[in-house]
Amino acid sequence: MEEKQLKDLVKELKVKNFQFNSIYEFSSSIYSSFNLESIFRIFFSTIMGHMGITRAFFFDEKNKLLEKRGFRFGKNEKQALKDGLKAGEEEWEHIEVRTIEKKNPELFEILAEKNISNLINLAEKGEKIIVLGLGQKFNRLDLKQEDLDFSLFLSRFTLIAIENSFMISKMIEKQKMEHEINIAKEIQLSLLPQELPEFKNFDIAVKYEPIQGVGGDYYDILKEKDGKTPVLIADVEGKGLSAALLAASSQAIFHAVNDLYFSGPEDFLSKANSLIYNFTRGNRFITIFWMIVDDKKRSVSYVNAGHIEPILISGKQATPLSKGGFLTGFTNDASYEKGKLSLKSGDVIAAFTDGVPEIENGEGEEYGVDRMIKFIMKKKDKTAAEINEGIYKQMFKFSGNRKPADDCTLIILKVK
Repeated sequence: MEEKQLKDLVKELKVKNFQFNSIYEFSSSIYSSFNLESIFRIFFSTIMGHMGITRAFFFDEKNKLLEKRGFRFGKNEKQALKDGLKAGEEEWEHIEVRTIEKKNPELFEILAEKNISNLINLAEKGEKIIVLGLGQKFNRLDLKQEDLDFSLFLSRFTLIAIENSFMISKMIEKQKMEHEINIAKEIQLSLLPQELPEFKNFDIAVKYEPIQGVGGDYYDILKEKDGKTPVLIADVEGKGLSAALLAASSQAIFHAVNDLYFSGPEDFLSKANSLIYNFTRGNRFITIFWMIVDDKKRSVSYVNAGHIEPILISGKQATPLSKGGFLTGFTNDASYEKGKLSLKSGDVIAAFTDGVPEIENGEGEEYGVDRMIKFIMKKKDKTAAEINEGIYKQMFKFSGNRKPADDCTLIILKVK
């Protein structure tokens, strides 16, 4: 073997050994970090240091990334670069920038001005654009095929690290959101009545089932005064955390206003609506059914503010409780009409949210209010808790145990 060939072989082995060590150190470092800034710092320092290049950039259309080293892009240049890289339709692996002057003069002008000499396509077939741009070497020599292969190899590692970074970020964000939802759930449950009142002439039962841990359904039983107890059920627009927070804010209003307007539910709702509007500004709304249970007189006065109509079942008669007015939160100025009910033993009031009658079976048929009324009429001899539980069992049997599309709350108030 000639001496020159031997020297070239030794030199090539040294280069390969250096590349191997670089790849080992690179992979160890890049997989130990899930921070994008650290990933690109390791990536660029390895490639640029190994090949002796002055500038480089990485463009990933899918993940909306444009990272660069050794130069800056102006705002217009960034957009022109993205548009230029996305303009080509034919498949390619490697392009020397000097070859695109006629075909894409605007992209050529930007890249040439930044001394970017080569583009490497990192995207698999059918994927969105991913391009590595490489600048000139310190010694002004052209990049060799082994330089391009080395860059492509390290870039594959980097793409995996980037995907891992986004996946980890999503997992962390999901855990954070779950943690916040759990906190909101605890707060929401703490706001609900911890126990039901014991009436002399009434029996009451409540079932509350949010579909997302926290929800927009809300019920409350306020402090008794002179034998009268305010009971409400409400449905906040939307679901999840935002609806739960609006429900919590509304509860604070209800408790503050209740003492001032205890004897007049119509005045209470009018004032509560005005205060709710102050923070919803007409962009969110709350339906409310508010009733004052008079245990001494066996009577109920109520106001329905846009809520799905509760039902009074008396004998074989079912009467919707509709007196009231507009739902709360949409307008600053609303007036309400009070309804008055004189009740007798065995009468039942069922107040509920949309999720109860709207649960569907496999054919898309709703459970409906009529089924609930028929069930109550058959079970009027049962306790409020037995009626409440029986309705829920019938609901889910009807639906084939499908998950409701909305939060479900049901209040049964029965006269003893």
